[in-house]
Amino acid sequence: MIEEVLDIARGGERFLVACHRRPDADSLGSALGLIKTLRAIGKEATLFMPEAIPDSLLFLMDGEQGLAAVPPGVRFDATWVMDIAAKALLPPGFPTAEVTGPVIIIDHHHAHDDVGDIVYRDTSAAATGEVVVQLIEGLGLASIPDGSATPIYAAIVSDTGGFRYATTKPATLRLGARLIEAGADPWQVAYQLFERWKPARLRLLSAIIATLEFAFDGRVAIMRVTREMLEICGANDDMVEGMVNYARSVEGAEIGALLWQWPVQDAQGKRLETKISLRSSGDTDVSVIAAALNGGGHRAAAATQLDISIEEAEKRLRAELAKHFG
Repeated sequence: MIEEVLDIARGGERFLVACHRRPDADSLGSALGLIKTLRAIGKEATLFMPEAIPDSLLFLMDGEQGLAAVPPGVRFDATWVMDIAAKALLPPGFPTAEVTGPVIIIDHHHAHDDVGDIVYRDTSAAATGEVVVQLIEGLGLASIPDGSATPIYAAIVSDTGGFRYATTKPATLRLGARLIEAGADPWQVAYQLFERWKPARLRLLSAIIATLEFAFDGRVAIMRVTREMLEICGANDDMVEGMVNYARSVEGAEIGALLWQWPVQDAQGKRLETKISLRSSGDTDVSVIAAALNGGGHRAAAATQLDISIEEAEKRLRAELAKHFG
């Protein structure tokens, strides 16, 4: 399958590159790394970015300008969507087929649906950033393209939790070293992704932890974040990212869950949906639970977004958890 993808890269001239909905470091870093790679072989590549980029990821842009909407009359030879495992996670306003050309999925998730016309998915990769490096090598480039080392490194650091998760293999660490040699700055990436906290985010963390509840004899830790909590703390949605890990860190909890009220504005009007983030600290495959709720992800980290209230979303989550725990 990689040869089919490489042939499209070689044969096309104009490409659109997109992230999944609500981009994270792996999705955005992979997209930027691919854009630099396509340009290195003489192609035109444009980032499709209809949503605001989280503040913690702005450093990856390095002058790159995202396209919020495709201008009328513009067509692409193909559109690449990075790090996506479910149709529900396509970005808002994703162009129609006549604009995108064939949709190519570059991914590494174990649980997924049939999104995309052409799929190259390596479930053994720790991050989609690793898969981009496979494309770089497949295209015959002698080195990591200029400007791509930092975003690809950030993609891998993010999805391995700073090289802590079980997905970290010797090859992952060797690739990290290769990217540092190509110009990635380990401290800058770690600081931006994990340590640059504003006071409002600390206040929000306190409020979220105060919602902590346990279910299924302490095997599940559940936390919540509402719009009211964000307002009281003077926080924004970017600051919620990663909070679910505090639920997972509780001793005895096999699954950490965070339910998050998410505002949506579309043709149907303004309403609140609910994001559910899941993390596993043991043998539980949370991607199966997320998939049952129309989401996807990894064995240890998965998510979904539902067009229902936070109360109804929690009922549905608990019902799926009950199936797992019997």
